[in-house]
Amino acid sequence: MRKATILYKKIENFFFENKGNAEFLGFFRISIGTMVLLHFLSVIRDFDKFFSSKSIVPQDIMSVFHPGWLLTFSKIIHFFESFGIAESTVILGAKIMFIMLCINIIIGFYSRMSAFLLLLLQVALIKGSSFFIYGVDFFTSMSLFYLILLPSDTYFSVLRFIFKKKAKEVNFMPVKRMFQIHISIAYFFSGFDKLLGYNWRNGESIWKAIHLPYANRDFNFDFSWMADHSYILIIIGWSTVIIEMLYPVFVWIPKTQKTWMMLTISMHLGIALVLNLYYFSVIMIIWNLTNFYFERESVPMKFPVFKHWIYKKYNPIGI
Repeated sequence: MRKATILYKKIENFFFENKGNAEFLGFFRISIGTMVLLHFLSVIRDFDKFFSSKSIVPQDIMSVFHPGWLLTFSKIIHFFESFGIAESTVILGAKIMFIMLCINIIIGFYSRMSAFLLLLLQVALIKGSSFFIYGVDFFTSMSLFYLILLPSDTYFSVLRFIFKKKAKEVNFMPVKRMFQIHISIAYFFSGFDKLLGYNWRNGESIWKAIHLPYANRDFNFDFSWMADHSYILIIIGWSTVIIEMLYPVFVWIPKTQKTWMMLTISMHLGIALVLNLYYFSVIMIIWNLTNFYFERESVPMKFPVFKHWIYKKYNPIGI
């Protein structure tokens, strides 16, 4: 009975003990808001080709691949058209709304409500155009979901600057622990899935990835020499599997946490440079830094006076 009580106490402390610092709240909010905004601006010129009635793949075809109850952007357009509002007007309004919500998140002006509305709009866009989406879009949805749950406006935000009264103390640790467990599970099963097949173990997947027609187009690295040194491909493949599968172990150990974070971030930097998946790599690096870089009691700053002013003005939860 005593052992069960001790175990329960440890689990309770793990999820609910308010420790660490709240700086990750501002970092996560600003970095995700900026990334989502830049990602949207990168495709805004081709918005009509993806999401309008003139899309490359007709909306009637794409609607076959999602359930009828799902809210999609094409349904939103049809809804407003029933009131006599033109499709071009709806698309323009969606663009403006998307950008404004991203800005609200970045500056911390009712960011939780903004994240909720942006999540609805983002899901409506990607679910109705499933042929044009990939991993970064799903991680964007999950990031916005965590922004809804986390009290990110309580740290370094315009809202705190406008309303200077002290906010109620909020324990963010349950959500942060859930976030940390989430990323740990994601990496483990990503590595486990690679381990099940032979393609990653013999380096074939690495060779195919670096020679994809849409990859390695920005820097044009010459990988032809690897054909004579296949052991390098095997080492890279196994390294990827090991880094991902052992992530839930070593990233939680204080002595190995920094090393495993650097290995994981290096892996994503390689993906960005070689496969040109910049936004996916950025969002995964943000997730790593958000969850485990700010585990220390405080992140040192070079200007103590400035730090004191920042904490006094924007850190009402007293951490």
